[in-house]
Amino acid sequence: MTNKMKLPEWLSQELLTDSGLGVPEISDRDMACAVLPDLDYEAQLIAISDVLRHHGEVDTRTTAQIKELEDFAHKSTGLRNEQAVDEWVDLLNRSTYQEAAHSMAALGMLAPLIESLFYQAFQGIRARYYGMDVIPTGSARSGMAKADDFWDCHLLFNPTTSKKQKELVSGIMQLAEAIGLTPHLPGGLLPILKALFEYRNKMFHFGFEWPAKECAKFAKRTDDEGWNTWFSSATRDGVPFIFYMTDQLIIRSFELVHQLLEGLGAYCRTKVPIEEEIPTEI
Repeated sequence: MTNKMKLPEWLSQELLTDSGLGVPEISDRDMACAVLPDLDYEAQLIAISDVLRHHGEVDTRTTAQIKELEDFAHKSTGLRNEQAVDEWVDLLNRSTYQEAAHSMAALGMLAPLIESLFYQAFQGIRARYYGMDVIPTGSARSGMAKADDFWDCHLLFNPTTSKKQKELVSGIMQLAEAIGLTPHLPGGLLPILKALFEYRNKMFHFGFEWPAKECAKFAKRTDDEGWNTWFSSATRDGVPFIFYMTDQLIIRSFELVHQLLEGLGAYCRTKVPIEEEIPTEI
């Protein structure tokens, strides 16, 4: 993992703007709180960034120790060489699982945050702009019988069979489309969500070392979906037995949260809260 989580340029500029004199303009990011009143996403992002930075520093130190032992082993002979080689092998093995623990930690912070952002934002949009009992018309989800089901992004609705099923990623995309949120979502959202939550399901069900069949299935999935830059692996005899999130996926997921907040705020600007609507005269 990287030692520093670099802020995107757009976010740096926004922070500079908001630090000026006078009353700062309410940014799209700030507007997101209108539908996320119970979520302190800024504090969560700071905490996550701190943990990721710390883990990156630990990984860097471990890599340096491995290199130091390797160099010493090449220069030494006899018992010193044997001891150095043993320590080197032991540290390599421990680092394999240390990186898995750090990958699990990153996943355990980012995936639930993203899931919670979507779920709570949809509920906030429901309460603020539609009404708790309203099922918006004109979409594939409009045939759902209960408002609670319509607004639950964990559910995917099949209008042909009138059946619902638990499917988080597809449910998010379907509900976003139903309420006009899709144009405000980050570009490339779907593949990131698919990769992140597929990995989450594997890690949270099987831990660091998955059954051989699950490893083979995930390795094929990464090839088929083009996720090779998002996941790396530890291998035995050329066969993967542990998978890791790469820095690229961690950073991209972190950026996605920032972009999602911007998009939610931009969406809020296009809507009128139901309590502020001007009633039509009869």
